[in-house]
Amino acid sequence: MYGLDQKRQEVLEFVKNISDDQATVKPGQESWSILEVLEHLYLMEQLVVYQIGKALKEGDEQQVSDKPVHHTPDRSQKVPAPEAVQPKGEFHTIEDARKGLEKSREATMFLIHNKEEEILKNRAFPHPIFGDMNLVQWVEFIGWHELRHLDQMKEVKENIS
Repeated sequence: MYGLDQKRQEVLEFVKNISDDQATVKPGQESWSILEVLEHLYLMEQLVVYQIGKALKEGDEQQVSDKPVHHTPDRSQKVPAPEAVQPKGEFHTIEDARKGLEKSREATMFLIHNKEEEILKNRAFPHPIFGDMNLVQWVEFIGWHELRHLDQMKEVKENIS
């Protein structure tokens, strides 16, 4: 659904061959380690789930235009992560990260399960780059965002090898 499973699987396949030692190495002072990137993905999905839940409960019905969320993996433009989704060192191993990502995905699927797409399309909240996005697009964004950071993790691995 929403392409989330396939995109998550690509991330999990990549980290399957990363050791815990490799996962903690930063290629530079301003860079994140692979483990920090995974924590960012976890925090981001948790935040999106929270915002979707809030929009479903309290949000007004509104129509917003579709945004080009499929461009999210394009890393030619650097986007600083909001404070709330910056890694804080919660994960110490790849297994910690995998379990965290599993937990955040379960929360996503639980929240959108049995929701009519029409309801999800008629609620929105703002994205820092795209502006107001409906909840369907927010769910799709989670997967595209993971692919963006999969490329980042591949770069990190290259730079620490």
